[in-house]
Amino acid sequence: MISSIGIENLGVITSAHIDLGTGLTAVTGETGAGKTMFITALDLLTGARADSSAVRRDADRATVEGVFALPAGGSQAAERIEEAGGDADGEAVLTRMLPREGRARATAGGRTVPLGVLKDVGADLVSMHGQSEQLTLRGQAQQRALLDALAGEAGRSARDAYTSAFDAHRALTAEHARLEETRSERAARMHFLRTALEAIDEVRPVPGEDAELTALAARLGAAEELQQSVGRAHDLLLGSEWDDAQSATALIAQAAESLGRAGAVDETLSGAMEALDDIAVRLADTGADLSSYLAGFGDDEGQSLEQTEERRALLGSLSAYGEDLDAVLAFEEQAGAELLDLENSEASLGDMDTRLEEAAQALTQAGEALRAVRRRTAEDFCAQVGEELAALAMPHASLEFAVEEATPAAHGADDVRLLFRSHTAADPTDIGRSASGGELSRVMLAIEVVRARTETFPTFVFDEVDAGVGGAAAVEIGRRLARLATSSQVIVVTHLPQVAAWADHHLVVRKTDEGTGAVSGVRELAGEERTQELARMLAGMSDSASARAHAEELVRDADASKTGFRRD
Repeated sequence: MISSIGIENLGVITSAHIDLGTGLTAVTGETGAGKTMFITALDLLTGARADSSAVRRDADRATVEGVFALPAGGSQAAERIEEAGGDADGEAVLTRMLPREGRARATAGGRTVPLGVLKDVGADLVSMHGQSEQLTLRGQAQQRALLDALAGEAGRSARDAYTSAFDAHRALTAEHARLEETRSERAARMHFLRTALEAIDEVRPVPGEDAELTALAARLGAAEELQQSVGRAHDLLLGSEWDDAQSATALIAQAAESLGRAGAVDETLSGAMEALDDIAVRLADTGADLSSYLAGFGDDEGQSLEQTEERRALLGSLSAYGEDLDAVLAFEEQAGAELLDLENSEASLGDMDTRLEEAAQALTQAGEALRAVRRRTAEDFCAQVGEELAALAMPHASLEFAVEEATPAAHGADDVRLLFRSHTAADPTDIGRSASGGELSRVMLAIEVVRARTETFPTFVFDEVDAGVGGAAAVEIGRRLARLATSSQVIVVTHLPQVAAWADHHLVVRKTDEGTGAVSGVRELAGEERTQELARMLAGMSDSASARAHAEELVRDADASKTGFRRD
């Protein structure tokens, strides 16, 4: 609830501090006194757009501050303020500073915040019902949201089931469209992958085979030169039957023999003798290796140079799938996995029609279930609102929710319209076209009174909900505002004493002329002062004895009635 409001230099109000209590608060005052500024201040605190023309003409800026008591168990408003970096421990302090020039500024919980924060907080704390707020009742989206809010837990369950079915159907439809759109590209890709895998499998390369074949081809291509060079080296190491020249092994043997004779005399030559022995062994081993090489030269696993080049050509035919054999083999693995995915997509598309039909049936059933809940809720709610309208001097008026089947959308498969009929001879038409401003005000009051039977809201603000009403109807408006105030804080700006008499707190806005321009102030009335204000509202003058008597009677009757239904 709103604990207090401070206003400085807003319109005709120079400075005012208003403490607000629980129950019903009536705000009265003569025409032009500044009652509108009271509503404007609340609008600013709940995120309405600022207009510098609202700044008092002799001031540089206007400031509005509101203190809101928060529920002990926490609230969305508190969470939103704390998300923005403000403090919301038990209460929320909201401010708007409106300069004559420059940008307006908003704070929440002591922290400067974007205007959207005040809108979010205000939506959780205050329900405004004025001429501008009546427009929300004219939009189909708002009408549907109202109906869904009235449906309670059954409505939430039906909407959740519908949302789940709608999302599943939409996802499946999108997947089907994607698969259909890419079908030709997918077929071409599958053909390419199959062709590539068949070509690779036909060649069946072995890892490292390309490097081995390159080396083999080099050997086979230089066979004659290799034989001559290796043969010459062999003969130099071991000797040849066609050459009388001494071989390296023979020369090493002679050196070892000579050194052996010397070593028999000088033991220091033992190291040199061991070295010669090692060299002799190495030369013998190397000569044996060269002999083996020459004996097996040209075999190379039975492949000729022609066969080797043919195999290399086959491997080269796979170059389209990788720059070398390792890349080709990696492509083969990736292509196999991709082909499997594409084949699965084709299989998925194959049964997509069946899956889509099942999803469409589930969506239809969920939509019908939600529609049934909405229609049951609408029938019961509109009947209750009709009873309230009858008591508000609209005995032949009725409200009706038309819930008709429509193309499925995120909010449901219904076209929801709120229809209004001012009398029995008229046809129900869209409330935005058929109801006047005064009728809309009373319809909104009736709606809130009915909603208050099952749900509560911290604060309701009504701006001249009694427009165009008088007499017994005005008394009934006051009665319903007071009943609503048993579960919520209610503030009403009114010009009817029959309504103001029901208030638990009475604020008056009065204007004076101090020579520098009109100045308005806000103060709470009680006792004799309240009687005088009600008398003024009744007769146009506060000192009329009959008006005063009538005012006192209105208050007595209202107090007696409030005692009765508060006991209920």
